[in-house]
Amino acid sequence: MLSPPSALSTIRSVTADILAGAEALRAVHPEAQPVAFWDFDGTLFEGDCSEGFPTASQDYIPGLVEKAIAAGWSQSYPAAGGYGPCWRDYQAMMGREGTAAAYPWLVRIFAGAPEAALTALAAEEFNTRLRPWFFPEAMEIWHSLEAGGVHCRVISASADFFIKGAAAVLRVPPERLHGLRLATGPDGILTARPVEPLTIGPGKAAMLRTLLATASAPGVPFPIAAFGNDFFTDGPMLEAVSCATLPAGSPVAVLVNAQPPSHAAGRFREITFMRRQVS
Repeated sequence: MLSPPSALSTIRSVTADILAGAEALRAVHPEAQPVAFWDFDGTLFEGDCSEGFPTASQDYIPGLVEKAIAAGWSQSYPAAGGYGPCWRDYQAMMGREGTAAAYPWLVRIFAGAPEAALTALAAEEFNTRLRPWFFPEAMEIWHSLEAGGVHCRVISASADFFIKGAAAVLRVPPERLHGLRLATGPDGILTARPVEPLTIGPGKAAMLRTLLATASAPGVPFPIAAFGNDFFTDGPMLEAVSCATLPAGSPVAVLVNAQPPSHAAGRFREITFMRRQVS
């Protein structure tokens, strides 16, 4: 199900605007590599891939955390019946300490597991059960930008080992998809030590700057666009792009199913994706 015609017209206008900016950038800087940065949950993917989410028909779509616990990859919670206690502990931490503590905790419960196994689990889920829950409108924009020479990257507050599992659906190398990371040992086993920056709020902007500064050839990366759906968690990343100074072209920050606050800095556009879940 796609958004109504008026919303689709805006979506295609935004896409054309970004591509025109990329073309203007390349015209004055032939080595430029325009980059679009995306949030994942609620922006590319409907719902929360880690937590799971309810649908409009009252069905419940289990998230990757629940599936990974059931597969035996958490040393903190047992495979049989472990997700219920995990969810209660997570909600309690969210209430006490907020997202800055709760989101990394939901990643650390998989310390001791092979990182590759968790990415493989996520890939299987994204390629099958979760594939219908990518916003069709987001996929249209993503693939149009890629076809137009704009590299799309994800910066998410979900686990890095989960987000990289979406590479096949998005048709990009997993190295373009970034989330909350844990350090690994030489054997690829996850430790409990988070790797900075933590990709939540200001950490998303920090990761964006790191990726721009450390990008490998070919091309010189420039931030041409950013997409998010929540100004609290995505705002710093969006403003890092909307306020960027480019040799040519104008960067665009895009909010999906949301409006920017009055204090938002830079150039913002708003687009609507059709929801099928309970908000």
